[in-house]
Amino acid sequence: MNKLVDTIAAIASGHINQAISIIRIVGPDALDIIKKIFTGKIGPNKTIQYGFIKDKDQKIDEVLVSFFIGSDNFVGEDTVEINSHGGIVVTQKILDLVLTHGARLATKGEFTRRSYLNGKISLIKAEAINSLINAKTSKQHRIAINSFDLEREKKIQDFLNSLEYLIGLCEINIDYPEYDDVPILENKKFIEKIDELVEQLNKITKHSEANKIFVSQLNVAIVGEPNAGKSSLINAMLNEDKSIVTNIPGTTRDVVEAEIVFNDLVLKFKDTAGIRESNDEIEKIGIDKSWKQIETSDIIIHVIDSTKGISGFDQKIIEKSKDKKYIQLWNKSDLIDKKEKDKLYISSLNKDISSLENCLSNLFIFDEIESSTLVFNPRQNYCLKKSLLYLESVQKSIKEFNHTYDVLIVDLHLAWESLKEILGNVDKEDLLDSIFKNFCLGK
Repeated sequence: MNKLVDTIAAIASGHINQAISIIRIVGPDALDIIKKIFTGKIGPNKTIQYGFIKDKDQKIDEVLVSFFIGSDNFVGEDTVEINSHGGIVVTQKILDLVLTHGARLATKGEFTRRSYLNGKISLIKAEAINSLINAKTSKQHRIAINSFDLEREKKIQDFLNSLEYLIGLCEINIDYPEYDDVPILENKKFIEKIDELVEQLNKITKHSEANKIFVSQLNVAIVGEPNAGKSSLINAMLNEDKSIVTNIPGTTRDVVEAEIVFNDLVLKFKDTAGIRESNDEIEKIGIDKSWKQIETSDIIIHVIDSTKGISGFDQKIIEKSKDKKYIQLWNKSDLIDKKEKDKLYISSLNKDISSLENCLSNLFIFDEIESSTLVFNPRQNYCLKKSLLYLESVQKSIKEFNHTYDVLIVDLHLAWESLKEILGNVDKEDLLDSIFKNFCLGK
């Protein structure tokens, strides 16, 4: 692969006050730039040198500089890392100095992207790095670190090899049917191989789909009538005053979001406007957003005022939530005398929400993810499912329509291309843009 011609730089350790900061410079001019601003020795490959960063005659900081010369490093290009003291001001001064001498500021994930483009890592490994950095639970960490091995890539390559063999046989039988030494492609063996691929892809995609809740966050909408106790509930879950709580109906007029980690799941709670009839234009916008959250969220927590019972609007919420994971909570349990056995009672104002926590704990029950378990992320699983659809089309073409190989080969090629997207070997710049835009700056 051709290396990119410009030199990039960024703060690789985060733009915060910390003990040590790392300013990374990558590209053909990395050594020339460091020579202009570093008083110490320009070291050979894989060495660390001591000195000062200077802007003309003015010392900026006392530093250690690491040298990774050539292609035998993470990025696959000349790389220099300045280890400075970690103050925001001094770190930014060094970065500005580097940019002044010819580097440009790296975009999000550009170091990792270059590593991929230079053939140092696969796209699966690149995505695993980002997942590891952003892991918020132990299961997210385990899934990410498991992706560092070659098992996923080997599995995809096995699928590709099988498809390439079938495509090759199809092409030979299409182009040279008259030659005696051409292997004859028998329908029975062909469909057996397709059935085997479909079965394996089905198993992998279903497993990844089932475990996607551990890979990405779940959206949880808290809905109900005004003054049912929705805002008090989200405050109780967070143990802080996130939402405004008053006795005035319609206080919440927009969606208030808060993220928590609960039993290895990342839950994004969304406190919504109380659903009722209103002539207030601003409140009506908030109510429309509440209905939208019911449509788009993964879990619906429906808060009902125990002192009032189910209203007409509560009935509409129940109807709208029928295809969702739905939890019905009866709030203000401290204000009623009699409780029914089949209902979940809470007192959000008193932070008595144990019944909700128990319900959430039992809502998702999955086996432990073993180190050998293949879990593909949502993008990769989407590509797997696309490939599966094309192979199912091949199945149908043979079994129901007895199509010839010149027809079948079209879907086989599309199935192959879908799998290649997982490895990133399909030439699609927008695909790479979509993946690396989610990385942090400096990685």
